[in-house]
Amino acid sequence: MNENIYGGLWRNLLKSKTISLDEESIALLQNILKPKLLKKDNFFLQEGEKSTEIGFITKGIFRSYYIDKIGNDITKYFYKEGGILFSYVAHLCQNESKYYIQALEDSEILVAKISDFEKIVEENYQLLLFYKKMIDSALIMKEEHASSFKLLDSMERYKQFHAMYPSLEKRLKQCHIASYLGITPVSLSRIRKKSNLNK
Repeated sequence: MNENIYGGLWRNLLKSKTISLDEESIALLQNILKPKLLKKDNFFLQEGEKSTEIGFITKGIFRSYYIDKIGNDITKYFYKEGGILFSYVAHLCQNESKYYIQALEDSEILVAKISDFEKIVEENYQLLLFYKKMIDSALIMKEEHASSFKLLDSMERYKQFHAMYPSLEKRLKQCHIASYLGITPVSLSRIRKKSNLNK
């Protein structure tokens, strides 16, 4: 991946965060971010590992999931181009991750050590705003998903999924979507037939 492509990928990534960074801020990021390829089914982070790196998705999709006490695979979140990969809670508390973050397609990401990222953020106000927006977006996504199980039925959760992840359904396995929604694949098929979202 040459420097021109690298720069273009990073600028496209910034567009998804609706943050305008000057050349100095972008240069600081490019000094610490390195391109990395992850093949389908490979992991950015696994359960039991420390969260020491942050990744910015330039191509591909990921999911975070955990295995419950009876061995069920539970999908928590999806991340697409423009998304951020890291376990904020595990990093903040200096604990081992309770989740896996897995590539669902052959993917390209830009990776840096979290410690390096936080160091340049402390020295640059634009990057500080970018970091805040990044954390705010992650918290909103988690809050909306958690509250959906208390406030919404399965059809409403399916519609919320479409709103949060537009055009993503065709790139995902049905079992992963069903797990995210807290329903079985059979129930998901019924909901799809009743919904007009895929017509």
